Amino acid sequence: MQRSELAKRSRERWLVVAAFMVVWAPVAIAVAEPIPDAWFYSGAQRPAALKSLEGKPALALTTEEWIGDRVTLSEHRGKVVVLDFWATWCGPCIAAIPENNAIVSRYKDQGLVFVGVHDSNSGWDSAGEVVREHSISYPVTKDASGGPTASAYKVQFWPTYVAIDRKGVIRAAGLMPNRVEDVVKMLLAESGPSDLELRTGFGPEFYYGGANRPSALRATEGADAPALAGEEWAGSPLPKSQWKGSVVVLHFTSPGRSAAAAQLAKLAEIEREYATQGVLFAGVCDANAPWDKAAPALSGAGLSMPLLRDSAPGVNAGAYGVRFLPTTIVIDKAGKVRASGVRLDKLGEVLDRLLAERAE
Repeated sequence: MQRSELAKRSRERWLVVAAFMVVWAPVAIAVAEPIPDAWFYSGAQRPAALKSLEGKPALALTTEEWIGDRVTLSEHRGKVVVLDFWATWCGPCIAAIPENNAIVSRYKDQGLVFVGVHDSNSGWDSAGEVVREHSISYPVTKDASGGPTASAYKVQFWPTYVAIDRKGVIRAAGLMPNRVEDVVKMLLAESGPSDLELRTGFGPEFYYGGANRPSALRATEGADAPALAGEEWAGSPLPKSQWKGSVVVLHFTSPGRSAAAAQLAKLAEIEREYATQGVLFAGVCDANAPWDKAAPALSGAGLSMPLLRDSAPGVNAGAYGVRFLPTTIVIDKAGKVRASGVRLDKLGEVLDRLLAERAE
């Protein structure tokens, strides 16, 4: 065997080992402090639908009118947000307004955002009068026709208080009014997101290698997603012209490797769930992988996404900062790279968050 060939194989073996080390590097994940059941209406017996929201990304507000400054959740990432689902016809809602005002006064300069979301069905015509009479000091908005925001937040009674932490995660849904301040203090005391999280919305626990993932991957986040170069596709091509307004998942792979096969099988589960929600999936095959075996590897794993053969020497991989395979990239609806090197066990959460940005 020629010296050059030996050197090439040695490099390839090192890349596989290095990829394994990056992919399986342990990541420390902080555990959020639980909120006592006693702080909620009906305690541990509160509606399962409300409880199911906790730990999930907050959903965008879909509203029609505002009294006060308009608020979008995405612009307040890094702050604690409280949503008060209320109505002018709701006696307990009106009774809670003085305490709402007091909470806003005490914590607005510490990073609290408070929003009143009014019922879409009735009572909004007197909202302006109620705001003036009770000197409501926080923005108030009317849910859109049909109540899509109340529906998204599983509102079953008024008032319903929902607390969202600095990372945009719902931490409490269905709080009693006299416990809202307790949760606000708890969430404000937690550390805020890093610069990376503020820029992309996702912390190190979302990535293989955590904070130590390759700098080439991190450098792509926040930038416009490059178009895919090449014309050799298995399945229907997915050019960038078709990405507009969609969340896109690009999976760089080298079919045939054991690590690749395991990830393809996991990705197939995610594709089945999220393709029906409008997420677009595409694979990019290593230029040096056996192309005739690539498409069968995807179909064998249960994937239906198209596959592009990368141009030698890895033109697309280079454009996306990919140095190790497999690597998953997620692009948001604005066409920006939002997450590079995503753990597949966290990919669903990434997609949920980006899909939730739709209305905003």
